Amino acid sequence: MIEIDKLAEVHKDAVIGDHCKIGPFCTIAANTTIGANTTLRSHVVVEPHTTLGEHCDVFPFVTLGMQSQDQKYVPDTVTYTVIGSRSVIREFASIHSGTEEYSTTSVGDDCALLAHSHIGHNCTLGNNVTISHGAVLAGHVIVGDHANIGGLSAIHQFCHIGRAAMVAGMARCVQDVLPFTIAEGFPAHMRVINKVGMERAGYTAEQISEVRKAFRTLFMREMRLEEGVHQVREEFCDSEDVRLMLDAIDNSQRGLA
Repeated sequence: MIEIDKLAEVHKDAVIGDHCKIGPFCTIAANTTIGANTTLRSHVVVEPHTTLGEHCDVFPFVTLGMQSQDQKYVPDTVTYTVIGSRSVIREFASIHSGTEEYSTTSVGDDCALLAHSHIGHNCTLGNNVTISHGAVLAGHVIVGDHANIGGLSAIHQFCHIGRAAMVAGMARCVQDVLPFTIAEGFPAHMRVINKVGMERAGYTAEQISEVRKAFRTLFMREMRLEEGVHQVREEFCDSEDVRLMLDAIDNSQRGLA
């Protein structure tokens, strides 16, 4: 059974899953899909070419799939927004669609986007990501699984925030944050590893110890980064987590925070 409030406006071409609840003053456009058991509480706007997964809870005044704010956007260009299952999207959060034709903004499963947070065009968020109150992501930002973006922080366009990393509250992040680290400040700098975040994500004490040792070698010894990378690559050649950090260093386009 689908519950649609009489004050909601749902386009006839929208696909609404079983057991969904669409509250008053919600507006759901054509070419949209709402997964089963998802609730739109009230005043939620879902724009065309948006897909929302199952078992999501969307609070009032959220906008999903809105047109990109990128000045390069060409009117009437078809772009997409994809949001995974079991996510919670709180009041006034906004997720914008892609800019280039047929491009996508995507949010993974089990994410929490808190009130007034913003996901810009062409962003890619992994699973179990938390975007705290008032945090904003510019265009083309990539956020890894289990990352936590602190309240009122701002992430510059094209930055990469690694898996299980944390950006502290009110930080200004203009460069990449490696997996498993905590970045804070204005501009943000990586300070320590995110031990608590790794524990919550299910990493073992041994894995956390390896990451900590690798971080100290890379950033807390008097050697060039290239030398530290070489040493860590040899010392932790069997660690997938350390390899993930090294890959992030190798592939960084904006430099490291």
